[in-house]
Amino acid sequence: IQKNYFPWTLWGFLKTLFSQIWFLTGSIIVSILGIIFVKVNPFNQEKGRYWFHVAIARFSKSLIYIMGNVKKTIVNPLSENFQKPAIIICNHQSELDNFLMMMQYPKLILLTNDRVRSAPVSGAIARMADYYSASAGIENSLPAIEKKVEQGYSVVIFPEGTRSADGAVGRFHKGAFYLAEKLNLDILPVVIHGSGYTLSKNDILVKNGKITIQYLPRITPDDTKFGSGYRERAKSVRQYISREYEKLRARLEDISWFREQLFYNYIYKGPVLEWYMRVKVRLEKDYKPIHNLLPQKGRLLDLGCGYGFMSYMLHFAAGDRDILGIDYDEEKIGVAAHCFSRNTRIRFEYADVMKISLEKYDGIIMADMLHYLTPEQQSSLIEKCLLSLNENGVLLIRDGDKDLQEKHKGTELTEFFSTRLLHFNKTAETGLSFLSGSMITELADRHGFTCKRIDETKYTSNVIFVIQNQPRVS
Repeated sequence: IQKNYFPWTLWGFLKTLFSQIWFLTGSIIVSILGIIFVKVNPFNQEKGRYWFHVAIARFSKSLIYIMGNVKKTIVNPLSENFQKPAIIICNHQSELDNFLMMMQYPKLILLTNDRVRSAPVSGAIARMADYYSASAGIENSLPAIEKKVEQGYSVVIFPEGTRSADGAVGRFHKGAFYLAEKLNLDILPVVIHGSGYTLSKNDILVKNGKITIQYLPRITPDDTKFGSGYRERAKSVRQYISREYEKLRARLEDISWFREQLFYNYIYKGPVLEWYMRVKVRLEKDYKPIHNLLPQKGRLLDLGCGYGFMSYMLHFAAGDRDILGIDYDEEKIGVAAHCFSRNTRIRFEYADVMKISLEKYDGIIMADMLHYLTPEQQSSLIEKCLLSLNENGVLLIRDGDKDLQEKHKGTELTEFFSTRLLHFNKTAETGLSFLSGSMITELADRHGFTCKRIDETKYTSNVIFVIQNQPRVS
């Protein structure tokens, strides 16, 4: 937990064990092929080394694709085929990144570190494949690399030098750009997304990830858009790859992307709670409707947060949010506060919402909690929340609207199962008091806030009211 590692399960152990066995077995086979093609080959050494690279590419592809729990996507809009040698620049998140690149094309040379080169089996493969050591210095390897380029090989370099723990693209070393300048080669930027979650830094647990490899247009030596010298290019290309990575993240990492991460936080907290969480999240559509209605950054308050399912999903989907979850059920708060993904940006407090004083927030959520209060308490709490919104702040209220009489029967039935049968939620002595949608609209009008009503349910009266602290458009 201190290292933010994911917990192990039997299925996770079996997946990891299978991939490790495949890696070790394949590495031994490839190293034997290396001895045959490179070490003891009495014939054409260059052709033998090429077939050794073919074996590495095939093995790398098998290792990536044998993990059926991991989805793979290659985005190659310009049909890059590596026929023309280039310096390939990639962001670095995981140990999988080497294999993701090696599987692309046989004639690729990697710059590796001493740890890889000194490993018993993979080190022998790296040496026989002419993978050069980054610690030896690019300038010292320049003549040998130039010879490989003349043979049609491209060079793959991870200029960050180390794997990023959080996915953010770090500072680039200048060696790759020095090499491109000296050899007059194109720079081929590649963005990798998702490998850091599938196999996190310093961890060996294989998770159900989604890996995307995106090729960007080549940068030719005479392209001055990224600067004229290798120092200037190192900075400009890093900014370029970082921007493209963030675009890819924004496109791929919708809130559903984080569903498995949430599930990992609630295993080993009891099978009933775990399956309740799984069903709840699916019924809530991964909390996507709530996420889309809230600001992407700022302070959020989740009143009646329960076990914290929604709070964590909102936190995962937008890391710039500072989220406070409050609930009157001390047991639920205890569960939420002891999830391994909790950090300084998400915290939970056990408190009575009617007695606490609220600070200023950019977003406040009251989801399925107002009906546990009396009508007087409901209106009082809503008013308190309205006064606690920053300018352009949003108050989201999701609850059963008793004005929708037919659909409200479905809401009452679900609450019966939740409170009376399964006892996931506790009620006060006064029981349940479902609110009237007209009351919420009147309160918003009284304070001069805009109020929008969203009703997308078929079988229940659960309606979302979006109340915003902004001037109305006349």
